[in-house]
Amino acid sequence: MNWKPFVAAGAGIFLLQGCSGDPQAEQNEEQAELTVSAAASLQDALTEVQKSFANEHPDISLAFNYGGSGTLKQQIERGSPADIFLSASAAHYNDLEEENKMVETEDPVFAENTLVAVVPRDSKAEELQEVLEGSGRIAVATPEAAPAGRYAQEALTSMQEWKRVQERVVFAKDVRHALTLVERNNAALGFVYASDARGADVQVLEELDPSLYSAIHYYGGAVAGNGNEKESREFMEYLQSSEAQDILRSYGFSDPE
Repeated sequence: MNWKPFVAAGAGIFLLQGCSGDPQAEQNEEQAELTVSAAASLQDALTEVQKSFANEHPDISLAFNYGGSGTLKQQIERGSPADIFLSASAAHYNDLEEENKMVETEDPVFAENTLVAVVPRDSKAEELQEVLEGSGRIAVATPEAAPAGRYAQEALTSMQEWKRVQERVVFAKDVRHALTLVERNNAALGFVYASDARGADVQVLEELDPSLYSAIHYYGGAVAGNGNEKESREFMEYLQSSEAQDILRSYGFSDPE
């Protein structure tokens, strides 16, 4: 039997199969993947923003790393992969700018928020002062790790309550953790963003007077030196678009002034 034609034919089939690529695989290879280090309070809103962004930018995929803005800043300073930084604090964003770790941008502010006091759903409390004068635990994000904790500390200090309640404070890793402690009745009171309380299994006892704490502005921009500056700028432009701003408003954030 002569095997040569069979071998040649087999080789031809093999070569033909090798040249015919998988369109989906090729598309994935062409996608730019951005790692977004974002404040924990943005998680719900960004999940929806991600879907709408993908419809307009199928060539860019997003992977999110959520946490307290201070913790995320430290990760970036240590060289952890990040293409975009979305911070709930001007100070943490500005620190990275001064260290030349952020790409310079004209207007990094993309959202605002407010601080509220929350209690468990079954709480009988009617006034914030009532709970502050009680004995229950108070959930606050760790100020050094998460801006929400610093804003809460500022508010309680302005109210001349911080020293009195400090021993009852339970420090959470970030604002979402503080919210969870109240939802699970592990704290009688918590201080979180209005956007976090929206739809959560808690009662909003009081929206704190904004004059008691620093203005809550969200800053965002591209992290320098990671090779995806163009795509990162595209995402930041989208985040400030009317479509993305509508999504942020629907989750309790307000437009930047």
